[in-house]
Amino acid sequence: MKKQMKTVAAIAALAITILLIIVIINQAVQFSGVLATIHPLLGQISLILFVLVILTALLAPLYLYIRLPSRLIPPDSEEGPDYDRYMDKLSVRLSSNPKVSLEKVVSEEEIHLALKELDAESDLIIKKTAYRAFITTAISQNGALDALFILGLQFRLIWELARVYSQRPNLKELSFLYTNVMVTAFIASSLDEAEYFEILESSMSQGVGSVISMVPGTSLIVNSTITGSSNAFLTLRVGKVAQKYCNSLVRKERQTIRNSATTEAAKMLAGIIYDGTKKLVAHLGSAPIRMASRPFMRKDKGSE
Repeated sequence: MKKQMKTVAAIAALAITILLIIVIINQAVQFSGVLATIHPLLGQISLILFVLVILTALLAPLYLYIRLPSRLIPPDSEEGPDYDRYMDKLSVRLSSNPKVSLEKVVSEEEIHLALKELDAESDLIIKKTAYRAFITTAISQNGALDALFILGLQFRLIWELARVYSQRPNLKELSFLYTNVMVTAFIASSLDEAEYFEILESSMSQGVGSVISMVPGTSLIVNSTITGSSNAFLTLRVGKVAQKYCNSLVRKERQTIRNSATTEAAKMLAGIIYDGTKKLVAHLGSAPIRMASRPFMRKDKGSE
């Protein structure tokens, strides 16, 4: 089924590309015809220039993509020459990474230490992004707008994590990372509805706790917390999937990455819900006070 979908998508993309090329060429020919009414030589020169520009626009990105250095591909096992070559290339990359405190990364132990430092750095980015997703969507409560915001936030998160592990990720690495993260985290999701709500319920019971127990009219806060928690969890899981693709020393199955990322995201969710709910309660609690004080603030400004 997946192969069929990929084939259909590839055919559709190729058809759209061909149609766009035809439209562009048609417009160029028409414009050259207009110039030819002024002088035939002018029309021929302009047509040649248009063809060269179109060919350059089509072939230059392909040439640059081919010229990019190949991405680091983890081997299938921790033994053999493929693993040794991969570790050598990885040690060179980690040695040039300014986020690694070690002067040189040579041995396997040093590689593990360097990756732990980068994992800690990436965890901070993942938590910060998930917290932002929680606060924004909990307050916004706009389904379509929130979906676009979360998608953009998660794409930016993947880019930031790629830069943590590889300071200058090339197009090949980014395309591989984006494709695999999105497929692993969304298209082939292993979470059913029951398991998903179980994770949210457990995290909310730990994270919310007594934060809203003393607040009257908590239904609005609870609904906002549920919305924010769902988006925060999805963002955490995307971040963890991307992290595991970036720090892997051997190739792992998508199911393994997905399950591990889900477990770690669930552990991080409670703290984000707790901190986010406190800020949400403070924001919603102070809103009536701010609204009630506005008339007096206007009077004070008017009296001045």
